[in-house]
Amino acid sequence: MPDAYEQGEDLTGPWQLVLQGDARAYAGIHGRLHPVLYRYALAMLGNEDVAQDAVQEVFIRIWYKKETIGLLQNVRAFFFTALRRQALNQLRGLRSLQILPPSEPDIAFSPEDILIEQEHEAERQSKISQYLNQLPPRQKEVIYLRFYEELPYTEIAEIMKVNYQSVINLAHKALTQLRGMMGHIPLWWLFLYFF
Repeated sequence: MPDAYEQGEDLTGPWQLVLQGDARAYAGIHGRLHPVLYRYALAMLGNEDVAQDAVQEVFIRIWYKKETIGLLQNVRAFFFTALRRQALNQLRGLRSLQILPPSEPDIAFSPEDILIEQEHEAERQSKISQYLNQLPPRQKEVIYLRFYEELPYTEIAEIMKVNYQSVINLAHKALTQLRGMMGHIPLWWLFLYFF
């Protein structure tokens, strides 16, 4: 569900300009990454103001330490990793990652259809949120990054500081647990929750 950042977009060019002190290039990176980083922080921290502060702190800290950071192979993964570290520091021992439902339901054709659809959607989202929040924190984080932020498993491994196979295993365990919890609800409904 990326907003400004397009999947596969390479930010190494703008980052090289940032290393030369180009504030406009950094503002461009900020504009592209801020929406997805904010959603990630909000999911981890559960509070809009705290999430916004965490994202801004990461952008400020990276700007001031850009020379020591140097060249990056994956700018987006670096920012996600820095934000994850910042959010975990802010949590100070709390380990609950809240998965937030999308903000608006799909458009319907009549007022009655809208009301009925909103009730069904709210009920589905509530159940899915309950199922997702029953997962262990690391599994929730993998599901969030993979399906909500649409990150590839390789980047998730970088962000979480684990190897690729561990990410695959966490995702598999999470999906297996969700399948067991959801019972008669098809697993593909879970993916509708993210899109």
